[in-house]
Amino acid sequence: MKKILAFIVLLTLSISCTDGFEEINTNKNQPTASQPKQMLPNVIFNLANSNVTNSYDFGDIVAQYGGFYEYNQLDIYDWGADNRFWGLYKWLNDIYDIKKQAIALNDKNYEAISLVLETYTMSLITDTYGYAPYYEASKGESGILKPKYDSQEAIYKQLLLNLDNANALINVKSKVEGDLLYGGDMLKWKKFCNSLHVRLLMRISNKVNVSAKLNEIITKPALYPLFQSNIDNANYVYSGSYPNISPMSDGVNRLYGYNIVIPSTNLVNTLIANNDPRLDEWIDPIAGTTNHLGLKPGLPLDQIGEPTKYSRRAEDYFYGKTKISSLFMTYSELNFLLAEASQRNLITTGSAKMYYDTAVTASFGQWNVTMPNNYLTVTAPYNATNEVLYTQKWLALYHTGIESWLDWKRTGKPSFIQAGPGAKNNGKVPRRILYPSLEQSVNKENYSEAIQKIGGSDNINAKVWWDNF
Repeated sequence: MKKILAFIVLLTLSISCTDGFEEINTNKNQPTASQPKQMLPNVIFNLANSNVTNSYDFGDIVAQYGGFYEYNQLDIYDWGADNRFWGLYKWLNDIYDIKKQAIALNDKNYEAISLVLETYTMSLITDTYGYAPYYEASKGESGILKPKYDSQEAIYKQLLLNLDNANALINVKSKVEGDLLYGGDMLKWKKFCNSLHVRLLMRISNKVNVSAKLNEIITKPALYPLFQSNIDNANYVYSGSYPNISPMSDGVNRLYGYNIVIPSTNLVNTLIANNDPRLDEWIDPIAGTTNHLGLKPGLPLDQIGEPTKYSRRAEDYFYGKTKISSLFMTYSELNFLLAEASQRNLITTGSAKMYYDTAVTASFGQWNVTMPNNYLTVTAPYNATNEVLYTQKWLALYHTGIESWLDWKRTGKPSFIQAGPGAKNNGKVPRRILYPSLEQSVNKENYSEAIQKIGGSDNINAKVWWDNF
């Protein structure tokens, strides 16, 4: 009997001791999930690094600002499977985590930021590959390990909705923490959101009538504020203290890695012809001289010769740890887009010349270079009958990720972007990059379906949906 009573006592004590055990041992002051303010800095920093790397090592080549003097497969379009933009899915996963936590916390500003970053990141993926996973991407926790590829048309439909939603969610009267891009200023995020909206609308303007939406954005500045000066630029500025240094700068990169790309004849000669002072800002002369010589795009490797005979990327950008920044989008680009929209009668507010003059002026200001007094009246005045708008936009987009290549795919301008004498792609400038080789094994069925939809083979000449020139 005593044994039975002892057992009952022990059982009672056991139940009472474990009752509420989980609650007692949970630290309510230490959340189990990362907060948006903790995740956002890492996302912005890594997107900035990806943007700089893709600009200096890829965008500069395919948009023919420069060319490699070694390992010049990019220059001559000898391209293979490529994961450089597919790798952005890694940061897209983190962006989704921010969005998930923001929704759980009912924090609309973080949710809006996640939508803007999601749209920016996914637009790069689909604009470079075409068909790509989106609706089923980053759903591994839900058991979707082989996501379907979505059409670019379907992806863009959602991206534009994202930006409308983000614009509506933002509360400009409150700030956020962990924002390395705008210091928590939600009005600037709102401006970036709507300026990015203009970029993407113009991207698809050869396939879809975007006039109504563009006019709505332009004519309702209180509802859709846009960039108003270079202060609003979506531009990540590195602190200069390790590890917050650009991947192209001294302390992270080598001078060889920075200068392996030689400025092109397109860039050097255009600046010289215009007596453009941005030449001295961007490019150093041939070593030991005051002369300039650019590299002709797409030369065969054996025709390039010694790199010392050419001009060089300005080396103070390499040694000055804060000079290289990550340009996501600028006030200058926005105004070039509006100039084109006006020229094509897509918008009714403002003139093409007004937007063009603002865009060129903003580009000089962005680089802290004084624009010559007669630049807009004599050197490069607006003219709807030639390519001056597109040439000046190409100059202004220098180092803005891969935007110049994407813009060329849409417009075919400036027309001096052409395959060089060493090109291995039947004399064609590529329109997309090839899917990563890993997709052929880990997601073969969906990869194969996407390949069939773009013409039956994974090739660099297949046009993405909006590419219509």
